[in-house]
Amino acid sequence: MLSPERRDRLCRSFLVNTVHLAADLVGKGHIYVVSSNSEVAALAFELGVGCEGEADIDLNSALTCSIARILEREPENLSRNILILPIDLVRSSPTAISPVIAAQADAVVVPDRLELGTNLLRLRGDAALKFRFQYGDDSFSRHRTEAEGLGLKTEILRDPSLCFDVDNPDEYAAWMGDFAAPRHQ
Repeated sequence: MLSPERRDRLCRSFLVNTVHLAADLVGKGHIYVVSSNSEVAALAFELGVGCEGEADIDLNSALTCSIARILEREPENLSRNILILPIDLVRSSPTAISPVIAAQADAVVVPDRLELGTNLLRLRGDAALKFRFQYGDDSFSRHRTEAEGLGLKTEILRDPSLCFDVDNPDEYAAWMGDFAAPRHQ
């Protein structure tokens, strides 16, 4: 287990890497971090991206409120894609994410490796306003059901680098193994 300090440093590095990844894809002017944490907001400011968030609400409500505020302020984004990019997709890359962005569907859902969680979610801007986010248990099937229930053309994409996230100690250990020196016999 990581100490609280090491976990904070890890999450900070995840956020920095994710913002740089997103900037490579869309440019910093189109990136918003969703968090009510003041330290995260300060880091987002340092990185040159926006931060949206409200205290004491769950992730699904925070995403809904934040996207609505962004689209209200910037209605030209209604025709753009909204990509929900969690910070723990440590094996992701612009090459892996580009097909998600380029897909012609109204909604694109990328499951985790067990096909239980949602690792990446891309919605057409106007579709995001009516979409009820379903992060939590079994979010993959719930997001797919939500999109299809709204009549959105939905595509499921699976990519090994996007299906891997760091949610628990075993996944952290597997990710750390990526950096282990090759063994010579």
